[in-house]
Amino acid sequence: MIDDFVILKLSKLFNIISNEIRIKIIYTLMENDSLTVTELSEKIGIPQNTLSAHLKILHEGAYLIKEQKWRNVHYTIKEPKLKEILEIGSLVLFNKWEGNWEKIADAKKKIERINKNKEA
Repeated sequence: MIDDFVILKLSKLFNIISNEIRIKIIYTLMENDSLTVTELSEKIGIPQNTLSAHLKILHEGAYLIKEQKWRNVHYTIKEPKLKEILEIGSLVLFNKWEGNWEKIADAKKKIERINKNKEA
């Protein structure tokens, strides 16, 4: 049986990424490495105050790095596995499991490698 701690962590993760704006933020940062609130707002097309609230949730959940550079705050992805989690979720959503077992196995291997690198 799965450990209660793991269930709690998964629940928090899914709660954090269960919003379309936060998913857009994650994908946009994955594609652009590091962006300011202004840059993210322009790319995603939402007001800065709305964006800031979602960035705060992602940052407090330890999924983003927030770095002050002069007058601007830059955000980067702290947890690279987020994109892989979203990609696997897309496979489930569109019932594309059949014929994609290799992609899923590759994603699992990537996650395992990342975990091993973090432990080292």
